[in-house]
Amino acid sequence: MQWRILNSGEKSPAENMAIDEAILEAVIAGKSLPTIRFYAWNPSTVSCGYNQKVDDEIDFTNLEKFGFGFIRRPTGGRLVLHDQEITYSVIAPIEGKFAGNVTQAYSVISLALAEGLQKMGVDVELEKGNLEVKHQRQAANPCFSSSSKYELKCQNKKIVGSAQVRRNDALLQHGSILLNNDQSQIAFLLPNLSQEKKLQLSKFLKRKTITVNSVLQNPVNYAQAQECLKHGFKKSWNEDFFSNHNELSHYEIEISSRLLHTKYLTDEWNKRK
Repeated sequence: MQWRILNSGEKSPAENMAIDEAILEAVIAGKSLPTIRFYAWNPSTVSCGYNQKVDDEIDFTNLEKFGFGFIRRPTGGRLVLHDQEITYSVIAPIEGKFAGNVTQAYSVISLALAEGLQKMGVDVELEKGNLEVKHQRQAANPCFSSSSKYELKCQNKKIVGSAQVRRNDALLQHGSILLNNDQSQIAFLLPNLSQEKKLQLSKFLKRKTITVNSVLQNPVNYAQAQECLKHGFKKSWNEDFFSNHNELSHYEIEISSRLLHTKYLTDEWNKRK
């Protein structure tokens, strides 16, 4: 498979989701190569999954106090705080190494991420258990409070959180690799919880998550992490071919602009019930 590696750098929450979906549409149309994309968020942002009810998940008054952005992802999953992390996305046809089911695709991508984290000096392992669907859909249950099968852990704590969507024989999987932030702040953004419960959840998230730089003697920044992750994909998928890019195609720019203004900047999408 021929891959494009795309470095988007820092984007707004709406831009990030519009770009991921635009690339998915372009791959489906045969207009773009399968893509591995790296990006960051400005401002730091809380994202919710496609199926989540925002009134059950987010206290928007506190969100504003923290200065965080908010976006609904096109993928499933639960709340994630995108802050001091590197985010990846993998967008490709469901064929070859991705010909299996969702969980099998997770494992293929996780093994590549594991190689990248190993290059940074972080020892990780794949989660072996299965997270029950009931637990995944539970309201006010942040993504990093538990691990699904084949997600990555370090010292038995979650270090990467991912979500996937499939459409027209193609997949989009994106996820957060924690560099410096342990997700504990997200506890104070949940509605309908007492302060005591929020403090308990914050402490729980600190115990359940771990960051890349908390286990390294020589911390890595975004650029260094990206290079290590690129190495990981190339090493893990060594039968494939890779080329580096910094810009979207004109076709993708047109789609992302449309999605930005008709979807990801609208309350109709982000705050739908």
